[in-house]
Amino acid sequence: MKKRKLRISALLLTVVLTMSMLAGCKSNSETKVSNTTDETVSAESTSDNGTTDNGASKTTEQSNVQQDIDWEKIGWQADPADLEWKKDTSPIKLSYYVNFSWFGLNWDDETARRVTEKTGVDLELTKPVSDDGQKLNMMIAGDQLPDIMTIDRNDPALQKMIDAGLVWSLDDLIDQYAPKMRDVLPKEILQNYRSKDGKTYRFTTWVQGEAWQKAAREYDQMVGTNQPVMSVRKDYYEEIGSPEIKTQKDFISALEKMHANHPDKIAFYPADNAVSASTLALNASMGNLGVQFGMSNNMTDQGGQIRWQARSQEFQNTIGFLHELQTKGLLNQDPFIDSKDVNNAKITRGDVISYTWVISDGEKVPGDNPDTQYTIVGPLDTYKQIRTGAGWLATVISKKCANPDRAIRFLEYMSSVEGHQDVSWGVQGDTYSGDVVKGPQWHLVDGKPTMLPDYVKDKNADWSGVAAKNGLGEYWIACNEMLWNLPWWDTSNEKMANFNKVYGPKVVYVPELDFQSPDPASDEGIILQKAHELLQLEVPAMVFAEDWKAEYTKFIAQIDELGMDRVESFYNTQYQEKLKSMK
Repeated sequence: MKKRKLRISALLLTVVLTMSMLAGCKSNSETKVSNTTDETVSAESTSDNGTTDNGASKTTEQSNVQQDIDWEKIGWQADPADLEWKKDTSPIKLSYYVNFSWFGLNWDDETARRVTEKTGVDLELTKPVSDDGQKLNMMIAGDQLPDIMTIDRNDPALQKMIDAGLVWSLDDLIDQYAPKMRDVLPKEILQNYRSKDGKTYRFTTWVQGEAWQKAAREYDQMVGTNQPVMSVRKDYYEEIGSPEIKTQKDFISALEKMHANHPDKIAFYPADNAVSASTLALNASMGNLGVQFGMSNNMTDQGGQIRWQARSQEFQNTIGFLHELQTKGLLNQDPFIDSKDVNNAKITRGDVISYTWVISDGEKVPGDNPDTQYTIVGPLDTYKQIRTGAGWLATVISKKCANPDRAIRFLEYMSSVEGHQDVSWGVQGDTYSGDVVKGPQWHLVDGKPTMLPDYVKDKNADWSGVAAKNGLGEYWIACNEMLWNLPWWDTSNEKMANFNKVYGPKVVYVPELDFQSPDPASDEGIILQKAHELLQLEVPAMVFAEDWKAEYTKFIAQIDELGMDRVESFYNTQYQEKLKSMK
């Protein structure tokens, strides 16, 4: 899965999909969806009791499992009784298109069989040959969309389909066919992604909303190994008495002492290309370095209006910090020109006294000196990471679907706790059989679903191979980030628990800062590109200038002349609309 891509990237590896994408939903009766389009579509079957005896017993078993889970601590709630998907579990085929050439499973594994047996829904899957958008655009142009589609939530084709009236409003389908689905969904799904007409068309997945945040803080998962940190050579740090580092002044003072003892070493090194041209071409927040000073987004709220990060006080504080380092001989030009591989090589060799990167790379053991290592210090009092928690994918139901009632109810099932158990967690039990298909894969520990350790070992040993066999954790059609990852959260790691206590409170969620970028070919897109080209030149110029503030003033005048206010207005319009729609 992609959201777990930051933690478990192999989760998204899956096998080839084959299908007739244009296969319609089969049904024997018709009715109308009550919305502004007033289109006639196929609707509910007359049967309300399609659940098999086997399916019913599984549902009862799942209900018991839900009662045992400590939802209050987790920050979620068990599914409402009698969700609407249970009204009709008769066999039906829905065509499903996933817009990624690398997606691999084809709905013929144990997970797919379990879902089809329970819901009656059999998916026919297709995917593109290449990730150039050509296949999806051809389907849109030919009005030949499949029943359900999952694409990147920022794909321009998504808005094109919405504007053309090719996909159903989730609000309309939920209200008519699955009203209890509103109790299943994180509130952000229907609140944070509304279109201008006030309706939500995209089912956004991997959203880190309020429920996820509560659970993540409760289980020490707010901060992962990719959290930005500042590190120093442990042996050099101990030589000067391991002083407390809480402020910029503390850090520079300690660095001066360490560098005085080891003048042949590089004193400070913003790693991970934080100040390289490749990073500045995309974002003014300077990566992991910028987080130390409260920067995380390219566009930010400055006095109630959206402005480019390069205008912010945090940006100026970062430049001022780098400028002070270079005037004291503690920063050279290497990090502005070195590649990421060179970053890593210099740190691994122990050539660097201090650097910024992430937790997983913050305690390296230099290869030429096995008796020492780097240790993480701080965070500085200016440290703040701003996240939007905006998710990754969007699933939509097209108006070509002959059975939108079954399609929305299928999403209701997939987004429910029971759906996540079937699609992501697997089989419940206390002892792993050694068979990745039969499981069991998870059990309850103190009210929390938890993967069985022996299964985790097998999964980690061959992630894509196990996924191809059992299908677990791959069908993220309606994924709830919190429910999906909950069983995988390891609460026994004391080291990460400590990092969460230190850095977790410094993570702030601002979902309204989730923006669509301007078309690169538009006036705003061209101005933004030119501004970033100028930024690539001016950051090192400011840092190594005699008077960085004068250089900064000149830089701001240049971006004003470019027309940066037009770009900021473009983003600010979105911002004000989001603030209004999220109330």
